[in-house]
Amino acid sequence: MLTRREFVQTTTAALAALGVPAELWARERADEELVRFTDYTDAFKIEAQAANPTVRCVDLRTLTSWATPNDQFYAFHQTTTPQVDAATFRLRISGFVERPRELTLNEIMARPDRRDLGVTLECSGNSTRPTRMAGLLSNGVWTGVPLAAVLKECGLEPEAREVVFLGADLEREKKFQAGNREFVAPHGRSVYVQDALHPDALLAFHLNGEPLPPKNGFPLRLILPGWFGMTQIKWLSRIEVLDRRYEGQHQVRNYLSLRAVDGPEGPIWLDQSISRTHLKSLVARVTRRASGAGWTYRISGPAWGGQVPITAVEVQIDQGRWQSATLDAARGQYAWQLWALEIQDLAPGPHTVVSRAIDANGVIQPTAEQRRQRIASGREDNTQWVREIEVV
Repeated sequence: MLTRREFVQTTTAALAALGVPAELWARERADEELVRFTDYTDAFKIEAQAANPTVRCVDLRTLTSWATPNDQFYAFHQTTTPQVDAATFRLRISGFVERPRELTLNEIMARPDRRDLGVTLECSGNSTRPTRMAGLLSNGVWTGVPLAAVLKECGLEPEAREVVFLGADLEREKKFQAGNREFVAPHGRSVYVQDALHPDALLAFHLNGEPLPPKNGFPLRLILPGWFGMTQIKWLSRIEVLDRRYEGQHQVRNYLSLRAVDGPEGPIWLDQSISRTHLKSLVARVTRRASGAGWTYRISGPAWGGQVPITAVEVQIDQGRWQSATLDAARGQYAWQLWALEIQDLAPGPHTVVSRAIDANGVIQPTAEQRRQRIASGREDNTQWVREIEVV
């Protein structure tokens, strides 16, 4: 586990490659003190569940860096963490390809087309309920090689329709039972061929300049920027190209949402697979510092997830007028942007604060009621999160 000093040292080079100045992501000030959130409860735990599924959350009250430290990065997976030997690791690519391949980790890492990419990952089940507190969310610099280049070298056949990514984590297949026999299958997820060939899709082996932590997919994982976390298959060991749909349990029987589709007689609701992330922001941290005879309060957090660039974040206090926050410059298409609003004295007692992100098309992060008009799901929750604080 890296100390904060070691993390800063090892991450600086990767962040500098993306043009991220240190002053933008080293946010903590010695003269600031935290203002207490009263909506956090004892139900929230960072290590929320050890296995089946494994759940590790980020405590957003500690958000002081653009890149999430590796030892704090969120984790969610269906079983225990596989222990993979890098020396014997092989990535196998087969199916509807002209040239099936097996690649060692060294062969992948030695490719000349390796690159760094800042990407925010969010679990589609990230929510504000007490056990999560929106902590299934992190941001980092991923180092890897383009998936498209590797697939093209294998030669996709004309029948190729979907690309399936399979991890080393095995779980019981719930649909099929035969007497006392259990069917065990790797955790997998598929995307259409055109999505797999996106130029920003990566076979990633480093996070923030270091080898992937075991909980985050060591030695290799898929990074599909702009998609929810369930697509970013960890401990990636096999890629299978299919001529038909992949129908694994987490593809067609788990990660689904009901969506409203406009029709001539009003909307109809269709089950659809969860895929890309949505426009979102949240209040992560409130601090104050002495300012003359009073206090200056700083409300801050990240904004991320939209498929269109974010142009503004606004903050509302006690259901008053919306105020424009200062939004950091974008550090890549897929990474969150930090924002902050400074205000002068707040009266002692309870207050509510909430943020909303706005994109270049004028789309505004929805309220809970607005979201219910287009999607019915416990997942993909991008609603405005009203926070509660106590000023002493």
